[in-house]
Amino acid sequence: TTPSVVIDSSGRIIVWYLPGALTTMIMKDIHGATHSMSGLLKHSITTSKITQWRTNRSNFHTSPDGMVTPGCINISPAWFQQGREVHGFLPEVSAALKGDAGRNITTSLQRSGIIVSAALWVMHPDLYWAGMETQVRLGKWASRYELDEMHYHLQRWTSVFNVVSIICNRWSPPHRDPKSFDIMTTAGRYHPVVMDFMNLRIKFLYDSGSILASSCRLVRHYMNVEEGNRIVTAWYMRDSIHNFVGTPS
Repeated sequence: TTPSVVIDSSGRIIVWYLPGALTTMIMKDIHGATHSMSGLLKHSITTSKITQWRTNRSNFHTSPDGMVTPGCINISPAWFQQGREVHGFLPEVSAALKGDAGRNITTSLQRSGIIVSAALWVMHPDLYWAGMETQVRLGKWASRYELDEMHYHLQRWTSVFNVVSIICNRWSPPHRDPKSFDIMTTAGRYHPVVMDFMNLRIKFLYDSGSILASSCRLVRHYMNVEEGNRIVTAWYMRDSIHNFVGTPS
């Protein structure tokens, strides 16, 4: 329950744990943003193979009071759709941001985007500046080719991360993520939950208002919550977007 870092054998910090880091105002923003995404969240749940656990119905629980819609969606002002991160395809605005409703979503995420960007500036300065450079280059590219919808969202996207996943009322089996580094926040009302970093043999109490950042490819983790209302935002970067605009690695 104490702010902590985990350092590997070479002296690198691979996990940051910041309990109580989110203010009531930020958590209210997150709830408001999620409420505006209810339809998208509802339609995100699938009955596909259990191996595709991130959106499988069996991994979600209903809200006890109907205040949170279970689901998992990805939001980005510019990214490659799955399977299109190869030569010949161009970045697109994610489906969740298209249309007038998408503009409201971008606005509702602005304060959260500033918070996680400030955190990244402290945690991983090189990655912060790489993310900043990528967003600037994307904005110039979108303007040059008159991609008005993308340019609109990039101008108002306050995070140096180019993707955020909104995850509501889902438990996570043991897994690693393909991203190099992400920052997760949690908000809501639910019984105490523990995030278990299995290969590190470390557990953190993952209460509402916490920020947890980690090198996802290195750390195998899971978290189990089966009741209450819980909203997770997971902010991360897509290497393919950095490569597209030529941001130095």
